[in-house]
Amino acid sequence: MRHAIVLLAMLAVLVMTGCASINPFSKRIYSTPPRNKPTTTTPGSYDPKTRPYTVLGKTYYPLQTAVGYDQVGMASWYGEDFHGKKTANGYIYDMYGISAAHKTLPLGTQVRVTNLENNRSVILVVNDRGPFVNGRILDLSYGAAKKLDSVNRGVVKVRITAIGTVPYARKTNPAAAVAVKSFHVRVGAFSDRENAERTHRRLVSIGYKEANIKTEMRNGRRLHIVQAGSYSSRDKAERVQRALSEDFPTCYIVS
Repeated sequence: MRHAIVLLAMLAVLVMTGCASINPFSKRIYSTPPRNKPTTTTPGSYDPKTRPYTVLGKTYYPLQTAVGYDQVGMASWYGEDFHGKKTANGYIYDMYGISAAHKTLPLGTQVRVTNLENNRSVILVVNDRGPFVNGRILDLSYGAAKKLDSVNRGVVKVRITAIGTVPYARKTNPAAAVAVKSFHVRVGAFSDRENAERTHRRLVSIGYKEANIKTEMRNGRRLHIVQAGSYSSRDKAERVQRALSEDFPTCYIVS
């Protein structure tokens, strides 16, 4: 009987020792939640500007606000492979425009980007996600990289400072879109971007501050279309066309 009691006591000690050796390993099944992950995971509860997303198996949790954001890092630029495709916030990417991609800033954040190698700056809006390359914090559009004189370098050191925000792109009501009609005064279409930019600068210099360049693909060719402006009535567009006819005799109106 005495031997049985001793045996039971030894078994109890072994069981207790075994449990102690398992406890530390049990903690490994838990992971620390990402710092920027919202406390709620209810479907549809995320702001579109900060919705989590997954790329190459990694999930990113954007910042809930850009207030106070100021960071130094390496910036690259992206171009033709994405030109004409949708960005993360629904806009169509224009490589010749001024925009950028960032992994965690809220979409629509307006930032000042300064090239620390030549001190050139540009103000732009973050409308896409990326770059997904180690060591880089920003992907500039070709147009923005050109402003910063970083196209040839490819990757440069920049400072990114958040200065504001713009409304998030939302889908429009098709019926409302049809009801609003614009008349565009076009002064020329160029295959050479430099010629288009030269014409654009001329329009701005003579008072057409809303002049813009629109890029389209026609029969496999990329054309840069220069517009003096867009107007809500054909009468106003025709007045502009007449005013420009001497300098740009081939200008025309499209709607």
